[in-house]
Parts: sequence; C-alpha cells; structure tokens
Amino acid sequence: MRNVLPATALAAALALSADALARPPQQPSPPEARAAPTAPMTERTEQLDYRSRRGPSLFRPGYEVGEFTGSTAMRSSSTRLPWQSRDMATAEFSINLPGGEVTANCGGGQSHREILGITFDREPISYDCEYGGAAPADAGMGLALSRGSFLRRLQQPQRAGTLTWNGVTLRAETHRIGGLPFGGGQVMGYVVTRDGVEIGGLDINRMRPAFYLPPQGSPDREAVAVFLLSLYFFQDPANRNPR
Repeated sequence: MRNVLPATALAAALALSADALARPPQQPSPPEARAAPTAPMTERTEQLDYRSRRGPSLFRPGYEVGEFTGSTAMRSSSTRLPWQSRDMATAEFSINLPGGEVTANCGGGQSHREILGITFDREPISYDCEYGGAAPADAGMGLALSRGSFLRRLQQPQRAGTLTWNGVTLRAETHRIGGLPFGGGQVMGYVVTRDGVEIGGLDINRMRPAFYLPPQGSPDREAVAVFLLSLYFFQDPANRNPR
C-alpha cells in the first residue's frame, strides 16, 4: 500500500518551496560585518626583515623587504633655542612594485615656542607623504599625534595615520608588537588595520626591524608594504630625542 502525503503536509511543503523561490539570494556580508579573525596578526601575516643593499649612490642606499626593493634618502634637522624647539624630517624613497616603480616624497615634524617655561605656540607632530610614478592617483598618507590611553602613552609616544590606496583606506597606530614592554620615550612599532581588522605591522623594538605583511596573493599586500615603509623611513623626533 502506497504512503500518501497528508494534505496539510503537502500544502506546507509547497508553501516553503514558494517562499524559497520568492526570497532574494543572500548577499555576502560587508567586510565590517564579518567576524574578526581570532588568530593574532603576527600569525596571519608574513614576517620579513629589513635588509640594506647597494643603492644608486652613497647618499641613497638601497633596501630590501621580501620582494619589495628600492632606495631611500632621509634628512632631519633640530633647532634648540631658549624660546623655541623644532624638529623636522624629510624622506624620499622608491619602491619597486609589479606594476612599476612608485616614488614617495614625505615630510613633517613638530615645534613649540615657550618663554620662561610657558608654551605659547605648539605645532603637534604631523607627517605627510605624496606618491608618484606607478602609484594610484588617489594615493596619499598622513600621520599625526594621537592621544591614546594613559597606559599606552606611558608605553610609547602615540601616533595614528591613514593611507589611501586604490580607493581603500588603511589605518595605522603605534602599537608594541614585541620586545621590551616600554620604549623609554621611543616609538616601538605600528599595527595596520583595514575595516578594524589587523592586517600588518612594523616592529622596530628589536635589533633588525620586522615587517608583517599580508600573505602572498592578498590584494592588500602592496598597500601595506608602502604604508609600513613610509612609517619606517620617518625619522620620528621621539626616536631621535628620547626622554
């Protein structure tokens, strides 16, 4: 004897099928709505050491960070007067990418004026980079003073910045990645995020600086490399004049 599907069950099945057909296909969640990775950034990225190499001239040495190579020229100046303190830094560097050579021109610093120990005019630290060559038209970077928490300010000077690259905005802030827990007034490193997720970092709190880049094949790898190199070539006054 054949099993006959009850009329109520058949009607329910047909209703579910019609609902499934009418429902629009589910769209993937936007990046900011996805669950953040649980593994630490250092385990999800590739660690690469900064290495020096021969450059075009004695005053423009070369460098190598994994597959990224180029040359750089950095300059800094400090002014110390009874009524004024001023620290400035500039950097020009190139980086060879698969799409061609990118050039960077960066500069900035900080200053303040005081009389009898009273500060009358202060320009907080700021640092900006312009990119040319094979860089996208919207490329640009800015770094500025960040307040940070009380404990973070005790640990190291606070900085925060952004890089725009091919319509994507990456963010960076000072962050200890390894080494001693306190920097003695010096910047110890940076972490780069996209949509709130850590995707790269720079550790200068060690004998040989370490760059943490997204894995090979990641669409963010080149942008993170440019961002971290721009931060590394900045001769931060805190690292030149630590407390």
